[in-house]
Amino acid sequence: MKLFAGTDIDSVMNKILNFIKKIFNSNDAELNLKLEDAQQKLAAVLANQSKLEAVLGSMFDGVMVVDQNGNILLINQTLKDLWNVSRDPIGHKPLEIIRNIEIQQITDTILRGETVMASRELSVLVPEEKFLEVHATPVMRDGRVDGAVLVFHDITKLRHLERIRRDFVANVSHELRTPIATIKGYAETLLDGALDDKANAKDFIQIIYSDSDRLAILINDLLELSQIESGNMNLSLNECSLEMLINRAIKLLQPMLLDKSITIKFDVPVDFPKLKVDETSIVQVFLNLIENAIKYNKPQGSITISAYKKDPAIVISISDTGIGIPEEDLPRIFERFYRVDKARSRQLGGTGLGLSIVKHIIQAHNGEMSVRSELGQGSTFTITLPQG
Repeated sequence: MKLFAGTDIDSVMNKILNFIKKIFNSNDAELNLKLEDAQQKLAAVLANQSKLEAVLGSMFDGVMVVDQNGNILLINQTLKDLWNVSRDPIGHKPLEIIRNIEIQQITDTILRGETVMASRELSVLVPEEKFLEVHATPVMRDGRVDGAVLVFHDITKLRHLERIRRDFVANVSHELRTPIATIKGYAETLLDGALDDKANAKDFIQIIYSDSDRLAILINDLLELSQIESGNMNLSLNECSLEMLINRAIKLLQPMLLDKSITIKFDVPVDFPKLKVDETSIVQVFLNLIENAIKYNKPQGSITISAYKKDPAIVISISDTGIGIPEEDLPRIFERFYRVDKARSRQLGGTGLGLSIVKHIIQAHNGEMSVRSELGQGSTFTITLPQG
């Protein structure tokens, strides 16, 4: 039973039984019966221990068992992975292995018999931020506390989703409130008499029109994202040339390219296979990625579009020589409404939903989306799609 002390009990016990047989007369029928009985009981114990190992080894939650002195008797692999435990934990205090005072406090509270159950949520860095929910209960024997069992639930994803939901509500409220406030303000100004001021009235109406257009784009993006996330996106898959898809996007962005003197370089093999994709949605992906590469690029910068086969997938990358993305922002770059530079993004006309839509479109094609970037050196967005 290696979980408890790293010792192979099966091997040790068999050696002991063989040693006993050598000492006594192996022809003694009574002794042989007793030895056979002992072997059967040992086999039952080992079978139960194997089942325990299998159960604990396959558990999604981390488990730790300590004795009445607070020394670790058992710790499963899930918990070792959660805390990056590399040394042998058996016989040590939890604090010596996990280096978290709260876990030691929970353990001590249970062992002193102060409560029949203790629960706590922990925020830890091992090495990235994780949220764990710990439940501890005593092991009772003959009416006294003989140890404790601690179960660790990893609730990092749950807390992450809650944060995204809070951010989404706050961001969508702000994004809607700003243009609505502008439209209302200028409309009231016009009603209060500015309508007769022909010179300013036209400017006011133009602002109202621009902000209403921004609202329409935002609402359309929200509806599109909602449809994609709900799984109701209908894909019409057809074989399409990568060059044709990219050229369709570039044609729409030509004025922006000329305005910033951005050049586009292609690094795509001549015999590159066709993609089996939904043409409209994939063009939208390239349109969004290339548009961002232009917006956040330096004047007279460049964009490189490359592609290669990596069986059984196709990899397409769009790189720019722009301002780059800080490392701490990369994990959240595909979240709804997440912006690295909020002021600049709004100034450039973004809704903050483009990259989230891109990611979900690629996922709908059973593909993957990733990004790497260096601040001040540019960014590379990579799309991986299945062949054919």
